Amino acid sequence: MLLELKNVDYYYNRGTPFEVKALDNINLKINEGEFIAIIGHTGSGKSTLIQQFNGLVFPDEGEVLVEGQSTKSEKADLTLVRQKIGLVFQYPEYQLFEDTIEKDISYGPRNLGLSEEEIAIRVKDSMQRVGLDYEIFKDKSPFDLSGGEKRRVAIAGILAMNPDVLVLDEPAAGLDPSGRDEIFDELTKIHKNLGITVIIVSHSMEDVARLVDRIIVMDHGKVAMDDIPMEIFKRDDELINMGLRAPVIRSFMKLLKSRGMDISDEIIVVEDAKIEIERYLDMRDKNA
Repeated sequence: MLLELKNVDYYYNRGTPFEVKALDNINLKINEGEFIAIIGHTGSGKSTLIQQFNGLVFPDEGEVLVEGQSTKSEKADLTLVRQKIGLVFQYPEYQLFEDTIEKDISYGPRNLGLSEEEIAIRVKDSMQRVGLDYEIFKDKSPFDLSGGEKRRVAIAGILAMNPDVLVLDEPAAGLDPSGRDEIFDELTKIHKNLGITVIIVSHSMEDVARLVDRIIVMDHGKVAMDDIPMEIFKRDDELINMGLRAPVIRSFMKLLKSRGMDISDEIIVVEDAKIEIERYLDMRDKNA
């Protein structure tokens, strides 16, 4: 098992009058090659959960296992754990600090003690993975880039560490629609081409519906749901009670069906809705 959480509890300000239980008996198994979204209302425990994955914080109860090794174990090599489980924080461009893109991306691999030749290979490869031309961008300052380009540089810096799992907290936060689409397209390519596990925290139900093959729903520190997207979004009322919603296109298809159109309302992606409506119109015209 690549990553497993067993009976994980975590508290903020434990032992004080301000104690809050942020994670409550979390049990999860993350497999190789999955594309997962973690969703939930603000304060549901999403960001706290992903910080458990690579030992940035440790469980107060239970354990987190990376390839069978507990992150709390004295034998745990946390540098290796954080290399395997690469975490990209929300607004990661705020952590860029070198004067060129090449230097910024090479910072992590260089700290691993790799040869300059290997570092150069990793920098070029990771820039290509996120859609940044090496020759064009390598000598540019990160601070002269657009928001979307800065985000790509930050992601490239994690990819240069060759992680087994890429975890991103709100990867499209603050970007315009074009920048958001570009980031998600690059993540899809990374997942497909590298075969690594990708985990995203996101508030965008539309993006989640079209990208991932598994959704974990957090609610008040607990895993409320864990299933494929269609099964999650069929539970509309439960999601609404948690401060969430299904993609708008599902509500639209349900409305059309309620008005007598013989169509499936188990649709959560716009492209699938287009196909289904065209099928209905074709059948209606044939039967007219």
